Amino acid sequence: MTKYRAVIVGAGRMAGTIDDEVLEYDACVLPYSHAAGYAAVPDVELVAFADQNLEKAQSLQQRYGVARAYEDYREMIERERPDIVSITTPATHHCEAVLFAAEHGARAIYCEKALCCSLADADRMTAAVESRNIKFNTGTLRRWAVGMETLRDMVDRGDLGQLQAVVTYSVGGMLHSASHFFDLMLYLAGDPELEWAQGTVTTAGFDPEPERWDADLSGIGQVRFDNGVMCHLLSTGMWCEFAAIGSEGAVQIMNNGVDFALRKRQTAVEGRGYVEYVPTPFPAFQRTSPTVRLIEDLVTALDTDGQTRQGIRRAVKTLEIAFGIIQSDRQSGARVALPLQDREYWMHSH
Repeated sequence: MTKYRAVIVGAGRMAGTIDDEVLEYDACVLPYSHAAGYAAVPDVELVAFADQNLEKAQSLQQRYGVARAYEDYREMIERERPDIVSITTPATHHCEAVLFAAEHGARAIYCEKALCCSLADADRMTAAVESRNIKFNTGTLRRWAVGMETLRDMVDRGDLGQLQAVVTYSVGGMLHSASHFFDLMLYLAGDPELEWAQGTVTTAGFDPEPERWDADLSGIGQVRFDNGVMCHLLSTGMWCEFAAIGSEGAVQIMNNGVDFALRKRQTAVEGRGYVEYVPTPFPAFQRTSPTVRLIEDLVTALDTDGQTRQGIRRAVKTLEIAFGIIQSDRQSGARVALPLQDREYWMHSH
């Protein structure tokens, strides 16, 4: 059995300590952090951490029984020659770290969200990853959650009829928080291509003139996928709740994926066209760690030289949606075609 060597760039929450925060939070199935996830996958050996704050890297080194800690991630990658590189730094550093890892022999990359801060950077990352056949996933973990997979299978089988819409009831920062939500919408809709976006930036004080914004903007709007499914981005105060709506049924995803409510469309009054949606049991499933499933996805892709569940191009689509909403607002709410032609707009995300 091949044992893949992994390293982690960054020694913050998602690298190895967030597990402590979510012990009593039902929506997060442990292990949740990158380091804890690697520890649970027999095919992977975590060999080093790097952080510009060396003490943080050494703390995680001790916690997870890892051989080495570095202050410079470049030195770590050059010395350790890892198969898998995890990147858990702020998004402002993701592009440079992905490019360096790709150029120095990484075979797989697990990059936290947001992917990066501009579509131009995303294009550079895509070229570096695809030209070297690097297996790639981002930390939009709902794509690997068993409940979401169960719903995706239902959609694929036609259990909801023809899928018509996917909805997120909250957005938040469109790179950091909403990348989770946008990726889930794409996954449930069958990973279609994007046609257009139309929306409004809701962040107070937004100025549409500059080509750079030093905060993660929030917004509302709609996106049309090329398979006809509409994606609705709402701001309702219902955090991490979603819906998939088809011609014959609908599923509400509640409490950040803990609860699923299925209703099937039925005729209420024969001959009158009246219908109602009747509660129906959602299929049973066993919840397991999406972090572990994401890492196992990378391992399988390495073993078989296959594709991961996500890949970098699907990750880039979350940015296309975010920047599409911004560009629509900058054009007075006009519908903008996706993918965007303007790739240089830059927005901060942590």
